[in-house]
Amino acid sequence: MISGRRRSDPTLMLAILAGAICLGLWRVLSNLRPGQILSIIEPLFPAAIGLVALASALATQRFFSTRRALGSRRVVAVVPADEFEASIETILRVAAQLSRADRGVRGWMDRPASAIRISLQNDAEGRLVYLIGAAERQTELIRSALRAYEGFELRPAGELLPPPTEKARVTMRTELVLARRSVEPLARLDLDPDPLQAFAAALAGLDRDEEASVHLDLLPAVGHRRGRLTARLSREARHLGIEHGTLAQRLGIDRTKSKSDPATLAERRGQGRGLDAKLRDGGTVFEAQILIRTRAASRVRASATMTNLLAAFESLADRNWLRASGVPIPGLAFLGSDLPGRRRRFDRRADSGLFKPARRCVLTAREVAGFLKPPSIYMQADNVLRSGAMLPPPPDLPTLGDEPGLIPIGRISNEAGERVVGVRAADTFFTYIAGRSRFGKTETALCQFLHLVRSGEGGLFLDPHQDAIERMKPYLTDPEVSRRVVEIDLGPGAAAAQPGWNLFELGSADQGQAEARIEAVVDAFASALQWGERSTRAINLTAQSAMALTSIARVLPPELCPTIFQLPTILSDGTWRKAALPFLPRASQQFWIDRFPRLAEEAITPLTNMVDRLRASTPVTTLLGASQSTYRIRQAMDHGQIVLACPGSGGTRDRLIANLIVFDLLHAAKARADLPPERRRPFWAFLDEVQTYDGAASGNLAALLEQAAKYGIRAVLLNQNPERLTPATLQALTTNRSHLIATALNSKAASLITREWAGRPDPAALTRLPKYRFIAQVTDQGEVSEPFALGGVTIQDLYGPGRPGQIEGAVERRSSADALAHLETLDDRILVELEALKENPTDEETAELKSAGPTDGYSPMRAEEAEDR
Repeated sequence: MISGRRRSDPTLMLAILAGAICLGLWRVLSNLRPGQILSIIEPLFPAAIGLVALASALATQRFFSTRRALGSRRVVAVVPADEFEASIETILRVAAQLSRADRGVRGWMDRPASAIRISLQNDAEGRLVYLIGAAERQTELIRSALRAYEGFELRPAGELLPPPTEKARVTMRTELVLARRSVEPLARLDLDPDPLQAFAAALAGLDRDEEASVHLDLLPAVGHRRGRLTARLSREARHLGIEHGTLAQRLGIDRTKSKSDPATLAERRGQGRGLDAKLRDGGTVFEAQILIRTRAASRVRASATMTNLLAAFESLADRNWLRASGVPIPGLAFLGSDLPGRRRRFDRRADSGLFKPARRCVLTAREVAGFLKPPSIYMQADNVLRSGAMLPPPPDLPTLGDEPGLIPIGRISNEAGERVVGVRAADTFFTYIAGRSRFGKTETALCQFLHLVRSGEGGLFLDPHQDAIERMKPYLTDPEVSRRVVEIDLGPGAAAAQPGWNLFELGSADQGQAEARIEAVVDAFASALQWGERSTRAINLTAQSAMALTSIARVLPPELCPTIFQLPTILSDGTWRKAALPFLPRASQQFWIDRFPRLAEEAITPLTNMVDRLRASTPVTTLLGASQSTYRIRQAMDHGQIVLACPGSGGTRDRLIANLIVFDLLHAAKARADLPPERRRPFWAFLDEVQTYDGAASGNLAALLEQAAKYGIRAVLLNQNPERLTPATLQALTTNRSHLIATALNSKAASLITREWAGRPDPAALTRLPKYRFIAQVTDQGEVSEPFALGGVTIQDLYGPGRPGQIEGAVERRSSADALAHLETLDDRILVELEALKENPTDEETAELKSAGPTDGYSPMRAEEAEDR
């Protein structure tokens, strides 16, 4: 096949001829006198000096260009989806695009800094992270080439890799080079199983304080450089063809054909196939540099990891293989990259991306195909960083800050890089965020709430756990912001001073306002105590009691307005109830006169016990025991105040407080019907642990949510599991939601969410999401997007560390001593006032008393008394 031409290879004869010419020149120069030699050389001095100066200038320029390019290198993590897959044709196409990173003009100036680095490293959890690094001018080309793949994300490498640890004191280094000539190929590995699987297995056993990295630097060659490298490989191939002949055959003297033995023929056939694979079907040509470095607390651990990584490269062995660069001393030592004189050079190349291999290695794209793609679906290893389900690309959402009226939602990664994006406030009515605790859903809500209120919007953040509010406070200390803050803190260690909040205070004679207060109280008790359709007696008793208190609140002076703590009084104190009866509507009077006496004595127990539990807490009493409110949710909505409410995360009492806050908000919003739509200022309600306010089986929360948007309420609802919501509420959320965001869930909850996305992605993808990773579906300019991958953001990402300080507050707060002293005698003072009003009624009160009929001699009857009569 090659013996006829290669046995007459003229290389050796040309070398002999060159040696003869050099010998002849030496003889000519040796016959010249020194003066003659100087006369010949002297005219060449200026040219020589100019050439030296030019070479020095070019060397200096190359030094600074290389240094500048090294400083501009960027590294990104390519995080594949669970179902990521790449064919060999796609990989070769990506390699062809990457080859354009070699500039044809002035490319030699910074070529040592122009290699494309593919790295395999471990994160803090021992997972394999696939990284790509390149000079800044090459980043767009890298992103363009990677578009050929589907199902991956680009993330900043710094967020994924662990910081260097002082415990890893022992470092081991190895540089790999080709064991034979570059023309002989490495093995062509199939993509199933994934060639990177052995590397994932090597990283799986690392401890948290251990590090391992494999760097494959590929310097692409195009144009003249590709031609030179190809010619080099061709020359090496010709040398391989004549190495097996005799000396005479190599010199071209013996042209007789010798009969080869079968082993030689088999070797030549294998050699021919290898050359064909390397020179014809290998694809893009690269110069390569392979660096391996391990760090551990002990030399034994570092050496074991290095051995595992070197073993992972053994699968590439074929006619050629990779070996450690260095000189072995048989049986004693190996003088490699870990020698004291070579360590610094190795570390500089490993840390900066400098391309200066110990030996020139020429590889083709087909030989390193397994490294030119991130881990695929065919890698049967759990310790691989993946992005989860394969999702459509994110929509073209605006970058936060590019336009007004945006709400931060998270980070997206695309060809343009990673950026924090927002959704438009005009597209946002209801947002539902579901997922595990500590996986980033509350952090997302905090960022959104802070962005809105710092932009001048009003809002309420209801946090049962108190932690979120404490994290927000350093970002609300600006004077123009702190003056709008109203804080209700009933959590552990709550302050003694609280704002005043009277659920039965009526700011006007509007009947609608009174009805809203009654409905808010009834809905709150029904939800907190989980009253269902069969709890009609308890619901009616609560409604009648609330109606009675709102009725007498109209005729009493503001400083004597009844509070929630007068509910037990009107239920259990006959004298007090008798004094209030003349001021009630006729229908309410009929209830108290005819039906209430026939109720069993224990009928009032659930309501009175619950109020007694409220009274047992000093902070709650301070908050709810004021006759005159300083906190009014309607005022907060209309004036853009910032309400931070922590009802506590304890038992039923804290749940009741939370429900009172929520239903007071929703019913007050309905009362804004008296305002023209254009004057209904948006008010943003962020409700964490939304199942807390969804205890009523009648679906009160769902019905209110469906109506509240018309009155300016924009709600963001969060909880850990959508299964804990009532069917009516879940249906209302999923039907009317603008944005649906989910992080890790259990399998059943994941099925509920993905059902809203027409079954895509697979529910299992939601169960495997890591922290601060979401799948989201948003509304943008009226169009609902496909579900897409979303990264979380933190408060520090958007606003820095914050500025702790005093929050001025928008309302007056009062001490617990004042509240308790006021409440201690409030029942008696109200009774005296009602008696006085009964003796000296106004015209309206006289008419009301006549319509109600006589009440003298009235005393409530219990069921037993009614039976006796």
